[in-house]
Amino acid sequence: MGHDQGNVQIARAAAFLALVLFTGQSGRMQLHADEIPLHSCLVQLHHNVPTTQSRIRPRMQFSVLSPSGNFRIHYDTLGINAVPTADRDGNGIPDFVDSAAYYMDAAFRFACDTLGYRIPPRDYVDSSSWDVYLVQLGRTPGFFFDDRDLGQFGWYGATYAEDLVPTPCGGVASTGFIFLDNDYSSADSIGTVTRRPTYTDTGVTALKITCYHEFHHLVQYGYAYGFSPTYYEMTSAWIEQRAFPSITNYTHYVQRLFANPTLYCLSCDRSIEGSYGYSIALRYLALQLGDSLIRSWWEGIGKCSQPPIALDSVISSRGGDFRSLWCSMLPWLYWTGSRAREGFFPDAAVLPELQPENGTDDQVYTEPSWTRTTSLYPLQFKMLRATLPSSDPRSTPDTADFLATNPAIQELASDARRSTDYSVRIVRSGSGEPLGTSPYRCTRTMDTACDVVIFRSGLATAVQQTPFPNPLVHSIHRELFLPVPAEARAGDRATVALLTSDGIEVFRTDAAIELNATGQRSIRLATTAPTFPTQGIFVVLIRSGQASVVTKLAVLP
Repeated sequence: MGHDQGNVQIARAAAFLALVLFTGQSGRMQLHADEIPLHSCLVQLHHNVPTTQSRIRPRMQFSVLSPSGNFRIHYDTLGINAVPTADRDGNGIPDFVDSAAYYMDAAFRFACDTLGYRIPPRDYVDSSSWDVYLVQLGRTPGFFFDDRDLGQFGWYGATYAEDLVPTPCGGVASTGFIFLDNDYSSADSIGTVTRRPTYTDTGVTALKITCYHEFHHLVQYGYAYGFSPTYYEMTSAWIEQRAFPSITNYTHYVQRLFANPTLYCLSCDRSIEGSYGYSIALRYLALQLGDSLIRSWWEGIGKCSQPPIALDSVISSRGGDFRSLWCSMLPWLYWTGSRAREGFFPDAAVLPELQPENGTDDQVYTEPSWTRTTSLYPLQFKMLRATLPSSDPRSTPDTADFLATNPAIQELASDARRSTDYSVRIVRSGSGEPLGTSPYRCTRTMDTACDVVIFRSGLATAVQQTPFPNPLVHSIHRELFLPVPAEARAGDRATVALLTSDGIEVFRTDAAIELNATGQRSIRLATTAPTFPTQGIFVVLIRSGQASVVTKLAVLP
């Protein structure tokens, strides 16, 4: 590799920050302004073989080889980085260190023996092993290299790239070393404004999934170094779930993505935050074409192919079509959580639900039509929701969910910020495709996007007949449920007035009509308002539109 080309590769690696972080969902990218660490990593970038003096490594009190000899575990028994000292087997090595050694060996066997990944290059310290450091990552001040560094904290683990190695295609691979937390304690917390637990999983559970995640970063570095962290993280998050399907840590990442796919697209500024959640897409692809698909993808990346191009190519080589495969994923993303059904993700019921881009107030159909448009970057997916009033006042509104994605994977490599528009127009009658058995029809305009439409009919409901509780004890009851006119629909607004027996109004409010716990249309009022009466017998007038209902309520102190 020539001098100029080497500089280009190093510059690209510098942009990558040399560190792929595996951070806890409870702390990852959710810090207050005064909680954001000024130094998220310390980078040492070289190519070929630098001098030993130019490298920076932690200095720990002890080290031990793993049973296979593939990993050297470095640890302290005193100071901020001290591991728990319990040694139940009496071998003179803390049990936590033994566990770290065991699970690093297991991560190697899973990646290289079971899944067939290439063995990554070892580092300069000992060409027969990789170095793993157990340091304080779970709380502030955290581990620090020297007095100029403000500390590494709020992470499950980290993988540092170190020596860049030329690859046959003209790219670079890298050696590296790993940080793991020194105890994954449930007592660890971060932040100065609020003290939030660092880890959603703790103890040995957190240790083992982090060993698999971080070792997979070393594996990735062995193929190629310097591409967007997005591809590294989504694969390492996938490996967690693949190795430990009963551990649901990765669902926290999916939750972030599903709650706001607009913010976390693969080409957006915050793509690395969403990349953990995009592991669900790799999981889908692996379920369709096998685990070896992901390995073959990295083999393509290791041949200097851009990650999107490599993924498209490996799917084509297996007789697949990326667009068709990606578009067919949309129902898998929808049928999760309470909507879960058979034929999709095996653990769909524990996965979060994809949320609509448009808010509740923006979902309601109003005459003469309902039209919404959204933009989709390459491989981004979004959902628009329309709530359609039923002609039957006893029913809740119908719901139409429109899931769309832009499957232009080639553009993710060449023009990632180029978007395509997706539009939906709904009318109560006229032209368009029918929505279920409702009178509504829709027209979708999608350019290069693809979509799926899911229509759900409203539920037939009854009207709550009497106030509950009645009598209401003001010092005990905090909520009051009131009946509504028979013509009122769930989602409508109603006015509630309380009058004395003399017809004097003592309380008035506006409230939404909703379904109570038994599925009846009713109004739920908070009785904690200062103006709500504390004692007496009252006439209650509930009015919605032109319809009204009158009842009585007793209030005790």
